Amino acid sequence: MKLLALPLALMAATPALAAEPVRCSWDDGPARPCTYTDTVQADGTHRMLFSSDGKPTVFVGKPQTGWWSGMLNGKPAMGYERNRGNIVFATTDLSHRFAWWYPTEEHGSY
Repeated sequence: MKLLALPLALMAATPALAAEPVRCSWDDGPARPCTYTDTVQADGTHRMLFSSDGKPTVFVGKPQTGWWSGMLNGKPAMGYERNRGNIVFATTDLSHRFAWWYPTEEHGSY
């Protein structure tokens, strides 16, 4: 029983993920400040949550060599990394685009 108590105590002490400040653009609109959190599951699936002015955007999917496949707000979507910390997603029916980047990575670092 004592062997289980330590890991459970450590898990209970783990703080919640902090939201990071990033920039977001919805449907090619102007960039706006937003927050970003990313939870990664054991199988490599990411759940990225973005929020600005109470407008949540969720991408759930997996990366592979700079490309992403998953769901954007519940619709099938693909994405690509312009550079690390700057990603563009689009639904496969092309009805929505969403881009996010860290404030220093809007134009990348090449």
